[in-house]
Amino acid sequence: MRRARSLLSRRRAAALGARERQPWEAHQAALLRATLSVARARLARYADMPPLPAGTEARDWLRAHYPVISKSDLLRQRGAFYPNGGVRRPWWPSGKTSGTSGTPLEVFRSLDSVVWEEAFHLQAWRWAGFMAGQPQAVLRGDPVLGLDRSEPPFWHWDGLGRQLFLSTRHLSMKHAEAMLDALARIRPAMLRAYPSACAELARLAEGAGHALRLPAVVTGSEPLYPMQRERIERAFACKVFDFYGMAERVAYAAQCEHGHYHLHPEYSFVEILDAQGRATNEFGDVVGTTLHNHVMPLVRYRIADRACWVGGACPCGCSYPRVELASGKLEDQLYDRDGTAVSASIITFAFKGLAHIRKSQVAQLGPGRWEVRVVPEAGYSTPDGLRLLRNLDTDVSNKLDVTLRLVEDIASEPSGKFKWVVQEWPGAKPD
Repeated sequence: MRRARSLLSRRRAAALGARERQPWEAHQAALLRATLSVARARLARYADMPPLPAGTEARDWLRAHYPVISKSDLLRQRGAFYPNGGVRRPWWPSGKTSGTSGTPLEVFRSLDSVVWEEAFHLQAWRWAGFMAGQPQAVLRGDPVLGLDRSEPPFWHWDGLGRQLFLSTRHLSMKHAEAMLDALARIRPAMLRAYPSACAELARLAEGAGHALRLPAVVTGSEPLYPMQRERIERAFACKVFDFYGMAERVAYAAQCEHGHYHLHPEYSFVEILDAQGRATNEFGDVVGTTLHNHVMPLVRYRIADRACWVGGACPCGCSYPRVELASGKLEDQLYDRDGTAVSASIITFAFKGLAHIRKSQVAQLGPGRWEVRVVPEAGYSTPDGLRLLRNLDTDVSNKLDVTLRLVEDIASEPSGKFKWVVQEWPGAKPD
């Protein structure tokens, strides 16, 4: 099954690559038309929507008749926005995320959309010079081994997929040389990593004077900051190719060799809207409509990210539209009591599968001292908090002193951006 899925993903990636320099508007319109039809048929919220007339531009019809929705709509009206009354069928894969608000969310997916997801990634990886079948290394959130392990290996080799999975949770000066040596032995065609984890690996490599060189690094799943990019490219003498995506799969952008983020028009239909819900060429909210998940299409789904359009043609020759992404702040990096950086994406693992939490925030107050602030939903009880603390200890780091505090609300920043992970310790590392 895995081999057949991989072959199909490769064929689709090849087809995507063959079209990436061609006009895409008509193909996107056809995909959007199919999505709106499926939404009316499968989701109660759209059952009464008027059908899209033949010959009508799908994008105009979408903007005129479909409201913008958000994560809170899915959480509060599950029966309206989820298929099958909100009950997942066994053959539907599930995408789960804590998101930047700390509120767990589940999205049902079709098997076909999973194959498409792999195809889009394969296409983007090709931009970084990676060809399917080459060895690669992965430094992301995969639970490679237990936190109590103190001796190498701190990695796992997947022979079938030709992937070396490195344990992000064991990324420290004590173990860095062994991990860097393991990378050097397999000579990966690329390293896929969380930006914060890869920047920490680069910092450790420079501190140890390790001469590891990589062909390319592909980052994603959290903001990539300029200082992180500079450190990674300096330490490993390679170029960083960042991608932008999220668990809801309503937008996907990847960097070309010129460093521009190209928004994939066959992945989703994306709008950038201002505070009044109007299209804007300034920085605005990212609103996306899925094009391949016919189990649970998301229609005009607003995410907590901001971007703006970049005009003109790209020197790389790709016809896809370009965007500039708004990023967060590097000073919100958290550390354990040993001074080891802990990825914000890793912290989300502690919240996955939890219910009865409306909002949360993780703050560092001192060396290895964290406070988790939770705004409880109806039904929250002591076991929910104990499970969260246990998850932090087993899935994030066992070198933390964590307290849990229930609060009525957590305020947003003056900019309107909510900070889920916040550094409040004056003595935190500056870099």
